[in-house]
This record gives sequence, C-alpha cells and structure tokens, in this order.
Amino acid sequence: MKQSGMHGSKRFIRPVTYGLGIGVLVNFLLLALMAGAMSIRDIPQSFISLLSILSFVVAGFAAGYFGAIFSKERGLLVGLFCGACLFVLLLIAGLAAGKMDGFGVQGFTKLAAILFASALGGILGVNKRKKFK
Repeated sequence: MKQSGMHGSKRFIRPVTYGLGIGVLVNFLLLALMAGAMSIRDIPQSFISLLSILSFVVAGFAAGYFGAIFSKERGLLVGLFCGACLFVLLLIAGLAAGKMDGFGVQGFTKLAAILFASALGGILGVNKRKKFK
C-alpha cells in the first residue's frame, strides 16, 4: 500500500528547491558576467534585454536539469515546477525594479521559453546515464 503524507512531498519539494537554488546561482553568475561586459563595453539596450532573457532560459535549464538529477524521477514535472518558480522570481524582480508595466505578450514569451528550457532540462536530467564501475 502506498503511503501518503510528508514523505511524498519531501521527495518532490527537496529536488525542486535544490534545482531552483542552482538555477538562481547560474542566473546570478551569468548576470554578473553580463554586468562586467557592460562595464567594459557599450552594449545596445535591445541586446541587453535579449541576454537577460537568455540568462534566465539557461538558468531554467540548469534548474530543471539538476532538480531532476536530485529527484531521479518525474523529470518533466520537476523541470516545469523549477521553471515556474524561476519565472515567478523574474516577475517579482521585474516588479520590484519597476521595469514591468504589464504581463503582455513579452511576459508570455518569457514564460514559455523558461518553461520549455526547464522541462527539457528535467527530461535530460532524469534520463542522464549513470556511470557504472
């Protein structure tokens, strides 16, 4: 008989938390690298927006990938949940900075890109080959 309760939720929440932490760290490192590049060279605003979205997509992939590695099962679900949480962080950061007027088409595009990348990362992470000795 299958047990319900806290054990099942811990098996889902812990990998999502670890994956989200790694995704946030990857995003922080990518944005810091971009900030260093912008201090050295003048970069057009449209390119900066593209790079920031790309950094969130790469961070979403990393979050889904490592979350699924920690989970060892349900890679698509773990990846999607990591991507959704990362998008919520993007939304909160955008609102806090006062850079978002509304959600709009660009918001849906960011959401779709992050969810796709994190789901792909989750699928690849759970299907990663194990090394045998």
